[in-house]
Amino acid sequence: MAVAAALSALIHTVSKPLLETGNNQVEINPIVLTFLVYFICGIFFTPLAQKTKSVSKFKRTDVIFMILIGLAEVAALITYFYGLSDSTAVNASIFSNSEVIFALVFAILIFKERLHIKEYIPFSMIVIGMMLIPIGDDLYQHNFRLSSLVIGDVLIILSGLLFAIDITLCKYIGERFDIKRIAQIVSFIGAAITISIIVIFQIPFNVEWSQLPGIFIISILGTGMSTVFFLFGLRLIGAVRAVLLYSTTSVFGVAFAGVILSEAITITDILSLSLVLGGIFFLRYKLVEAKVVETKSTYMANNYPTDDVYMVLDRKTASVLKSIQIAQLQRKLKTSYFQD
Repeated sequence: MAVAAALSALIHTVSKPLLETGNNQVEINPIVLTFLVYFICGIFFTPLAQKTKSVSKFKRTDVIFMILIGLAEVAALITYFYGLSDSTAVNASIFSNSEVIFALVFAILIFKERLHIKEYIPFSMIVIGMMLIPIGDDLYQHNFRLSSLVIGDVLIILSGLLFAIDITLCKYIGERFDIKRIAQIVSFIGAAITISIIVIFQIPFNVEWSQLPGIFIISILGTGMSTVFFLFGLRLIGAVRAVLLYSTTSVFGVAFAGVILSEAITITDILSLSLVLGGIFFLRYKLVEAKVVETKSTYMANNYPTDDVYMVLDRKTASVLKSIQIAQLQRKLKTSYFQD
């Protein structure tokens, strides 16, 4: 799981130079970079999805949901790349858990649940550390003017909101189809959408050969392999520890930004990161409901039908899992409930 977190963190550090002009290289348009990422990801997941349900098994509503997921992901990634071009890799790393929080909010709204009193403090810690402190510090550094850096921060957080919408939409499809097949199809849909935008708006396709290694790192290692390692780690160590370890993506991202890009890491950044990680630790069971259970449990039930798979869930998970076939889940997963 730590490997998955480290690979995912590469996205922030490797993407940043590709979106800037320097070292005699051209600046890649965020939409062009999004197309390349999705196209390469689609190719990466194609052999992995060979033994899963074919596209012919998809119904009309499934196709509609796939398109909606593709639109949400494309909007999220384009927004992220535009934000990163103006912000820093350090800030992007701190904001990287924003989709988890937004997904939790959506889960609370959809299933009409409420945070317990003991959960308000860690939730507030995450919000303060992930949004208020970084953006407040950037505003202070620029005399409370809406600088390009602040706008970039806001765009990255907005991308987290869009990715949370994607997670919520994936709930419907994730209960019926293998995640590898979903990733393959959504990637190709994303590539089709972005190439259409490129053609319609005649966006220059400026990419140099020297930039291809970075693009492959983002696509294959940062996206494809990190997903594979996440799912493998989820099987081995369970949902709660998986979420905790995967949240260290922020730590790896900040470290990579400091070492590889030589970006300054301030006391404020460390404080923000500490609050976010502390909040995630205390809110870990609720985050499992929002992020992991909805999208991964059926994948594990279909692909790991053994008795050695354990998931630790909150008691209220029954409401989150109500749309999943409980009989199949009980037959293939041993579930222990965490006491509130």
